[in-house]
Amino acid sequence: MFKRILFATDFSEKSMNIIKSLPEFKKIGVEEVIILRVINLTRILGVARGIDIESYIKAMEEETVSKLKGIAKEIEEMGFKAKTLVPPAGDPVNEIIKASESHDVDLIVMGSRGRSTLKAILLGSTAEGVVRRANVPVLVFKNNVKSLFRRILYAHDLSEVSQRVMKYVKFIAKSVDSEVLLVHVLEKGEVVDEEPLKKVENELKDAGVNVKILIGQGSPHKEIVSIAEMEKSSVIFMGTSGAGLKEILGSTADFVIRHSKIPVFVSRV
Repeated sequence: MFKRILFATDFSEKSMNIIKSLPEFKKIGVEEVIILRVINLTRILGVARGIDIESYIKAMEEETVSKLKGIAKEIEEMGFKAKTLVPPAGDPVNEIIKASESHDVDLIVMGSRGRSTLKAILLGSTAEGVVRRANVPVLVFKNNVKSLFRRILYAHDLSEVSQRVMKYVKFIAKSVDSEVLLVHVLEKGEVVDEEPLKKVENELKDAGVNVKILIGQGSPHKEIVSIAEMEKSSVIFMGTSGAGLKEILGSTADFVIRHSKIPVFVSRV
C-alpha cells in the first residue's frame, strides 16, 4: 500500500525533523523515499524588482542539491532506497503535486509551520494546498513524535469520505499493532446515531484492530484536536472532500492541520 513516498522538504526545522520518524515507515512497507525541495518563487515574485531571477534560481539550486545529497545518504543508511529530484522552481503546491503524480508515489510526507496571522490563514499553507489537490494521502507533520502510529485517532463523521480512510487505518493499525480511537463529533442539536458507529467499530474489530469509540460535542476541528491531546494520540487520520467551496473557505481538515500538535494524515481519495 505504501511502497514509495514523497518527502517534500523546505529545509525548515519542522520539515527536517520528519527524518527522525522515517524508520517507522519501514513497518508499513515503505521501500523508497523520493526527496523534493521546491525553490519557492512565490516568495520573491511580488518583490522581484531588482532581483536577478535566473541568478537566484541557480544559487538556490546549488545549495539545494548539496543538502539533498546529505539527506539521501542519511535515509539510505536507514535501509531505504533514496532518490533526489532536480529542484524545480515555482509554486510549491503545484510542484509537489506534479512530482507526486510523475513518480507514482503512494503517500506525500511534509511539514507545516502553522499559520498565525490572518493573511496567512486566509491564503492557507502549502500543506493545506497539497491536501486539497493530492490524489494520494498526505501526512502533515508539525512536530516529531515517537512511535508515530502507536495510537491513531480516526476522525469519522459517518460520511463516505471518512469511510474511505478506513482502508489506511486498518492497514497501518494491523501492520504496527496500533490502538485506534474512533472519534465522532456531535455538532449543536445532533444526537448520536450508534448503529453506523458500531458498524465502523465492528469492521475494525473484525480485522483484528484494538478500537475504542469516543464521542465529542461541539466544533469538529476543536474537538478532534482536543481529544487527540487528552488521549495522547500519536497521529490523527481523517478525510477531506477536496476543493469545493467549503474547502476553499476552510475545511475541518485545514483547521486540524493548523492547530494539531501531532501529525495529521489526510486523504480525499
